Amino acid sequence: MCRRIGVSPLLSAWIAAHSVLGNDLGTVVRSPDDSSKAVVISPSEYFEGNDGPWSTFNLRVGTPEQDVRVLVSTASPESFVVLSDYGCSTSVFDVVPGNCAISRGLLFNPNQSSSWHELGLFGINENGVGLEANLGYSQRSEFATETLGLGLTGPTLENQTVAGIATAEPFYLGLFGLNNQPVNFTSLGNFSSPSFLTTLKDKGMIPSLSWSYTAGAKYRLKQVYGQLILSGYDSSRFVENSASFSMAGDITRDLVVVLQSISYSGSTSSTLLSDPIDIFIDSNDPNLWLPGDVCDAFEEAFGIAIDDKSGLYLVNETHHNTLLDSDAEVTFRLSDVDSGGDTVRIVLPYAAFDLVAQYPLVNNNKSYYFPLKRAANSTQYTLGRTFLQEAYLSADYERRVFNVSACSWVAGAEENIVTIPSKDTCDSGNGCSGSGSSGGNNGRLNGGAIAGIVIGALAAAIIVAVAIVFMIRRQRKKKAYAAHEPEADMAVITGPVHNHHSTRTGKYYSPDTIGTSTDAGGSEVNRDIHGVSTNEASSTAESGRQELDGQGTEVVPATISGENESQMRQAHGEEEMPAESPTPPVYHELGGKEITKPESGIVGDLGGPPPAVEREQGDDHLDSPFVSTLGSIGWDDRREDGSSDLVSPTTPVVPHGS
Repeated sequence: MCRRIGVSPLLSAWIAAHSVLGNDLGTVVRSPDDSSKAVVISPSEYFEGNDGPWSTFNLRVGTPEQDVRVLVSTASPESFVVLSDYGCSTSVFDVVPGNCAISRGLLFNPNQSSSWHELGLFGINENGVGLEANLGYSQRSEFATETLGLGLTGPTLENQTVAGIATAEPFYLGLFGLNNQPVNFTSLGNFSSPSFLTTLKDKGMIPSLSWSYTAGAKYRLKQVYGQLILSGYDSSRFVENSASFSMAGDITRDLVVVLQSISYSGSTSSTLLSDPIDIFIDSNDPNLWLPGDVCDAFEEAFGIAIDDKSGLYLVNETHHNTLLDSDAEVTFRLSDVDSGGDTVRIVLPYAAFDLVAQYPLVNNNKSYYFPLKRAANSTQYTLGRTFLQEAYLSADYERRVFNVSACSWVAGAEENIVTIPSKDTCDSGNGCSGSGSSGGNNGRLNGGAIAGIVIGALAAAIIVAVAIVFMIRRQRKKKAYAAHEPEADMAVITGPVHNHHSTRTGKYYSPDTIGTSTDAGGSEVNRDIHGVSTNEASSTAESGRQELDGQGTEVVPATISGENESQMRQAHGEEEMPAESPTPPVYHELGGKEITKPESGIVGDLGGPPPAVEREQGDDHLDSPFVSTLGSIGWDDRREDGSSDLVSPTTPVVPHGS
């Protein structure tokens, strides 16, 4: 018996420690809700794009599903697909490329989907507000709600916001939007469509509003593909650091860091940026958008010059080979403060800048280019997709924090996926509130913490074992006492003092002490001829009348029956005394009232063109700057002379059903 008692608590302690510490007993803090884990989205294993090459991901769009390949957008809440009717037509290209559909990640045909519900033709920004408005992007899109699946086998959601595009600029490939903000359509009664990430969280398919992404690098090892994880991160893909970043207030440019310095090392060494600037991390654009003097420093360090016709820093074949042989590197030092503080260094070799521009960015077949842009002002400072080849980015919208880490390039490294738990289910006291940080030690426990947990678990197991042994021994003593009733001691019975019977006929007891071995009703003198306490009998009889609503919950103390009391007094040689009738105390429940838990808000399904949503005065929760009504009837962005009128704020350009 004792042997089993000892083993069981130890096993329980190991299971408890294992559930907290993970499979390797100390490397991963798991989400409190084990039913909802991080979702890893596999890459398409293609490198493509006319300004890359870039690692893409699969989308399954429509009913039945149509497969397309897209890039990841860290800034957009909606997804973009290239439409088959226009994406490879002469209205977009002067000369349509022979492999157009493949080079654009395959085309989507909404006419072959039964779940495509058109909302109208909209622009992605208006009046300097919205997606990539700061960079001067202009993109007309045919918006709709549609069934959308992420990856080849990832989650699928109905009624997601999808924008169909045709033009080759600014987006040559489609996009999958990671931003958690809703898409607002002001011309449809302020209808607001939740993002893919938010819908996954609302449906319980992921534990938190968070993600991790790195763009991949074709030049590293034997081609390293991009990685996308929802509600988690892969600790094998980055080098840990102590820096953490808070999100900016502008929801269209929220992933802002302080770029403290940029340094160059190669044939010579120099500082390219010495004064700190606030800069936005954005995977939509491939370029580094930097101040003019910093671009001048890059030009001098790499010997590059801008091409006036294309607006790109084109690099010819000879200079391209020279730069590859130079082993030049550029180091970006990031922090959340202007000076000092925790910092992280991201080092980009020249191979990260060695990109290829293709038609229609350049008129010839292709040309090497350096992804650098001169920013007109501070609102354009951006670290684009090029930067994310060497940086691992994790964002947690619930805690409004994110992390940037240097990528780790270890061949054959085993994945170590860590789930980021929700802020709602993880407080600061249980060790998982910071598990969403990919930059520090928040996802791991140090040796002291591991030892403390194990020792605590073992101590708890020992205490439980001792308590069980004590209870067993106590139970045995009770059984032995009940089996052998003690003989009466006449010396005690006839004693003049010790057995003098009190004149009190009753005693009040609390509900917690009635019927225990310490009350008068449980003594030998108060037991009937069957050995049953009169208090026990009374309690049993009255127990059926006790309730939990505060009514009829009186507890009446036990009394000694007249016959038994008379016999007892005769045995003691005492005279009978008149019986008293004390008023028993009454116990009532505390006052209170019923509390009804309010129902949580539920996002309604969209079954077509959405109904108008009436807004109350002061109600701003539907506002979102991500979609406007700027646009014209034509798809071609280069042909602005076709129409210069702005769209009515209450009517989309192409109404549904026209």
